Amino acid sequence: MDKLYALLGMLGNTGNDLIFKVTAKQQEGRSIALFYLLQALFIIICCLAAVWLLQLGSIFHMTSLQFGLPIGVATYAIYMLVLKSLVKGEVSTNITIFRLNFVVSSVLAVVFLGEILTVRKIIGLLLCCAAIIVLFLSTPRSIRRAHSGLRFSLPACLLAGGLNILIKVAFNNGALIVQLILYRYLVVAILAATPFLTRQRQNGGGSGTIYLLALLSGMAMMFALFFTFGRLSVARRR
Repeated sequence: MDKLYALLGMLGNTGNDLIFKVTAKQQEGRSIALFYLLQALFIIICCLAAVWLLQLGSIFHMTSLQFGLPIGVATYAIYMLVLKSLVKGEVSTNITIFRLNFVVSSVLAVVFLGEILTVRKIIGLLLCCAAIIVLFLSTPRSIRRAHSGLRFSLPACLLAGGLNILIKVAFNNGALIVQLILYRYLVVAILAATPFLTRQRQNGGGSGTIYLLALLSGMAMMFALFFTFGRLSVARRR
């Protein structure tokens, strides 16, 4: 079941990655803060509705809150870096490098969670690294220097690798899926509001397209988060 959850989560993330690229091209990246704020607000509304309609317990959950705060801060930093990497960078390179964060997570899981690093896992991780190198080298050198966005996607990859471990620890300690997502994006919304308000005064806000992109991204993100977090929750019960 956890493998199926992982596959469905990956499909949701793939759709969201494409939306990210379209968003990053809007007004040369000046609408990123507004997009991120709207996406977070949509996810918050979905979580509140899910807790109420599906009777998933109290909105307030201490363990989820304790982990949701640092997870939210890390999430905001990570996806702002990802969006910035796509303003002029390529999806095929920057997103693939960012998604390599599971390699970082695998190494950290062995060190901090005591997971076993098998020969098959090592071979798989090496092949993933090789794929990234091939993708990077396939881009003309002039483009890599000027518009690669690697200065954003590489730190995003490292941060996301650590974030995955923190989320796993949260579930190991009893955090609830919907409540954790709710607190996570409450923090994101608060952090995204400040740069949005600043840019709104400078640029007059974003285009109407951003609202649609934020809605679609929020839907894709909720889909991906449900199955990704569900996978970690299932793995915890084993």
